[in-house]
Parts: sequence; structure tokens; C-alpha cells
Amino acid sequence: MTTQNDTSAGSSTKNPASSSMKAHLLELSDFAWQRLHHRLGGLTDEEYLWEPVPDAWTLRPSGDGTYAADGSAMPPQPAPFTTLAWRIAHVADVLGEDRTATWLGLPVGADEEPAPRGTAAAAVAALERAHAIWRRRLAAVTDEALARPMGDIAGPFAESDGAAFALHILDELIHHGAEIGVVRDLYQHQRPQDPFADACLRGDRAEAQRLREQDPGVVERLGADDPGIVSRAASRERWDAVRLLVDLGFGVDAPERSPAPSPLHYAAGAGALEVVRLLVERGADLDRTDPTFAATPLGWAEHFGQAETAAYLTSVRR
Repeated sequence: MTTQNDTSAGSSTKNPASSSMKAHLLELSDFAWQRLHHRLGGLTDEEYLWEPVPDAWTLRPSGDGTYAADGSAMPPQPAPFTTLAWRIAHVADVLGEDRTATWLGLPVGADEEPAPRGTAAAAVAALERAHAIWRRRLAAVTDEALARPMGDIAGPFAESDGAAFALHILDELIHHGAEIGVVRDLYQHQRPQDPFADACLRGDRAEAQRLREQDPGVVERLGADDPGIVSRAASRERWDAVRLLVDLGFGVDAPERSPAPSPLHYAAGAGALEVVRLLVERGADLDRTDPTFAATPLGWAEHFGQAETAAYLTSVRR
């Protein structure tokens, strides 16, 4: 028989706070990862290795077919600007390194150690593998390991408990993920605007038509270079631009693995019923879920209190 305060070996009493902590850590980790993963959609090699400022830390060829990340034994002051390549490699290293197992009392296993990658696709794949390693380890950690000091294996952090260390790893994932998003925004906004894209986003039908007549292939090229342009127009509630882009033949759904919701999500959330009707008539996916909240366009209409739009979407789903 055990009492409420019995903590001896063999007690079946669980620590509710510890169990809750593990659940919260997993939930936060999953949310932060999903946000970062979707933010990396459409990453090109050019953007991946883009150096916004001189002397930025990045990945450089090692001469043997591999890549190495810039770095120094002591943190330089001020901290250097780092490229997307460097940041992605760093996040992969943090998530997949041995200490995310050993400091939490887990075996390392035969997991592949993260290594810097020279292309965007390879880097994202390596990051996915590193996250899978971290997620598996976090799910396997015991309540006791989260609650107790980590001990000598953690060096100067010996007195910190496992939960504090897990929160540190999540802080790395979150703040570097935010930096990655900012650099991606900077890259997109520093590029010269394509005149045809600019006309489309302004909803300038006459100018867009003039440019198309001059260059009949411009629609196909813009669709390949900027597949999320309709979602971008919808996110800014530029409904004339959405109508123009759809009439020109651009896709009505966000591309796969897009970091943005679909045009229909934005129109439904804003209650732009006529645009919603247009997108549905042109074949928009009613069951598409957004990358952050996994909600359908109907869910967006309901969440934002767009009763008329929600009623219409409900009717066309029947």
C-alpha cells in the first residue's frame, strides 16, 4: 500500500505536473516544427546560399564533396550575420546531436549525425531527419528525467533538470526558425518586382493584358517562378488582383507544401463571398487545410464569424 506522499520505487503514483510538462513540451515542439517546416516550402538553392551582407557566415565547400559551416571557437562580437544555409544546418545540428539523448538519460542509437548540405532540398531533408530524431527522443524521455538534475554529463548545467534542457532545445528551434522566416522575407522583398507580377498584384487588368500581348509566355513563367502569387494577393485582400490572376489562368489553390493558406482560406476568413464563389466555381479545394491550424476554408469562415460565407461553403460541400 502506498500513501499520497510515497515516492519509493514501485509506487504506481504518477507526478501529474511532470506528465503535463512532457505533454506541453511535445505540443510546443510540434507546433514550432510545423511552422518552420512550412516556412521552408519552395526554398531554392539561390536563396538558400544567399549572402545578404558581406562576410556573412555560411556553408562552404570543403574540397572533398562535403560542406562545412563557418564558425569560431569563441563567439565573435558582434555576432556575424548568418545565411539560411548556416541557420538550417545549425538547427539540424542542435536537434540531432547526441546530447539530446544522453543529457535526457536516453541511448544515442545509430542515428545519422546531421551534416551541412550544399543544396536546399538536401538541407531540408537533413533537417527533417534531425527533427525526427529529436521528436522520437522527446517522446521517449521519462517523467523522472525531466524532473531530476541532469548531473555531470551536462557539465556546467549539471544542476539543471531535463525539462530546462528540453526548453533550451525548443528555444533554439523557435528563435532560429523565426530568423529563417525573416531572412526569407528579406530575400523576397529585395528582389526587383517583375512588371507583369506588379500589374497583376495591383489588379491592373489593362497593363497585365498589354504585357501579356507583348510576351505570350509571361503567365507560364510567372506561375513557375511564383506559384503562390494568388495566395499572396488574397492574403492582402486584393480581390481585384485575385480575380485577374484567376482569369489569367493561375491556379486557385496554394501549391503543395506552401507556407501560406490557400486563396479560398483568405477569402472565406475575410467574408469576400463573391471571391469565394469564383474560387469554388474554378475548382478550389474545399477540403484543403491550412499549414498552421489544419483548418478548412469553412473553418476559417466560422472562426472569423463570416456566417453568410460559412453557409455558402456548407451548402456546396453537401
